[in-house]
Amino acid sequence: MKAAIYSRKSKFTGKGESIENQVQMCKDYASMHLSHKKIDEFLIYEDEGFSGGNTNRPEFRRLLEDARAKKFEVLICYRLDRISRNVADFSTTLETLQKYDIDFVSIREQFDTSSPMGRAMIYIASVFAQLERETIAERVRDNMLELAKTGRWLGGIAPLGYEADQVKYFDESMNERSMVKLKQVPEELKTVKLIFDKYLEFKALNKVETYLLQSNIKTKRGNNFSKNNLRIILSNTVYVKATKEVLDYLESLDITTCGEPDGVHGLLSYNKQKGVSNDNGKIVRVYRDTSDWIAAVSSHKGIIEASDWLQAQQILLQNKDRYITSPKAHNAILTGIIRCAICGSSMRISRGHTDKNGTNIYYYKCTLKYHSKGVRCNNKNVRVDQLDTVVKNSLKELGINKKSLIEKIKSKNKATRSQSDSPSKIYALENQIEEKKKQMNNLVTKLSMDNDIEDILVSKIKSLKTEISSLHTELEKQKNLNSEFDEEEVNLSFLEMLLDRCSLIDTLSNDEVKELVKGLVEKITWNGTTQDFVVDFVGSEEDKKK
Repeated sequence: MKAAIYSRKSKFTGKGESIENQVQMCKDYASMHLSHKKIDEFLIYEDEGFSGGNTNRPEFRRLLEDARAKKFEVLICYRLDRISRNVADFSTTLETLQKYDIDFVSIREQFDTSSPMGRAMIYIASVFAQLERETIAERVRDNMLELAKTGRWLGGIAPLGYEADQVKYFDESMNERSMVKLKQVPEELKTVKLIFDKYLEFKALNKVETYLLQSNIKTKRGNNFSKNNLRIILSNTVYVKATKEVLDYLESLDITTCGEPDGVHGLLSYNKQKGVSNDNGKIVRVYRDTSDWIAAVSSHKGIIEASDWLQAQQILLQNKDRYITSPKAHNAILTGIIRCAICGSSMRISRGHTDKNGTNIYYYKCTLKYHSKGVRCNNKNVRVDQLDTVVKNSLKELGINKKSLIEKIKSKNKATRSQSDSPSKIYALENQIEEKKKQMNNLVTKLSMDNDIEDILVSKIKSLKTEISSLHTELEKQKNLNSEFDEEEVNLSFLEMLLDRCSLIDTLSNDEVKELVKGLVEKITWNGTTQDFVVDFVGSEEDKKK
């Protein structure tokens, strides 16, 4: 009988319930308690560095595929939450296993689905485990919200104009405590004040953006300001001097306010976002309903007068629905891909004149040139229809020369693989690790039998543990390198599929052509001064089209 062992750990580590320890404990449990199943082979599935919050894990997905193919008869794991921390996902997995007559064993809880009672107990345990996690999460959130009401900084990236500063103090029992407060950064605050002044003057985000670009004023991280950056800054309560009028405005938005406004100190906002899983299983941040938000008077001083801040909010609200995005009137295939060769910025679509036939002419235009009104970049525009035609013809050539390109990439991959002795290194490292473990186990046995040489043996055991840890690090590195080679081969088959579609390019829609460009082109740049249009195709560095 074949048995599958699944192990998972959120972080890469050799300590505690490591991947290796989980697998070994499952094997030991099988030999002691599942001898009646006559297991003669183990299939190992290991996901290290993956959360149990969802089932979007490579080895777990492979396990389910093998289950459907009936490659094993029993699945063993160290603990229930190794499979999933979500009751619904766990239930679905269990149903899949039962559908294909595969037993499930969890050694920590000692549950076995080969019996009705075992199946019932597993469901009950998973429900209570999720309830415990959600209760703990709720308790932590409640504590954080109570702390938020005191107006202290609870972590994260400090807003422009401030930095997080840890200060120590003594509580009522004279115990030393520490807390994080916001500390002013004068130079950055000058920029914040300038942004508010210019917005009240121009009453438009795009005009403020242009002014900052022309003046070469940067964000905290040294990037150019965007309209989104500016909107976040202008609506941030951290800058306003808290007054009753400001709190009344926030409460009108259904935001909970805390503290006494004094016209001096600023406000900190909390609980505005939460993490949710998207369709791909990734955690993304989304805004909560404003009724969940908290705004508390903080210990830091505000810098924007309440009247100015409230006026800025009113302008933001008025402008919110003013601009309606018009339907896309162009069929450009390089949007989001082509970049300016002079400054490196992306290039946007700009509408030009109308020709004698009444057709609108569109151009690719550098975004930095557009937003800075030509002050920061002066790259010349280029017609969309002309560049798109060049790219389509180049893709046709790729399709015609498919065999040559594929052979070139295969040769490159083969040369790279031949220079690597990764498989042999992996085998050697695994043998070294096993040998070191045997040495360490022998020393532990000696230590238990003779305490007189404890100092010598303990020192050797520590040394062996350090060596094993280093070997594991190198083994992981070699396995990752091997995986990269396998991924290159998979990508090659995908590349062949794209090249086959190149021969049909005249029959494809613009969106389909755009997907081809994304898959086959690494970089596209336009230099209006030299009239150079460079297309860097995947896997062919020397074949750049100009």
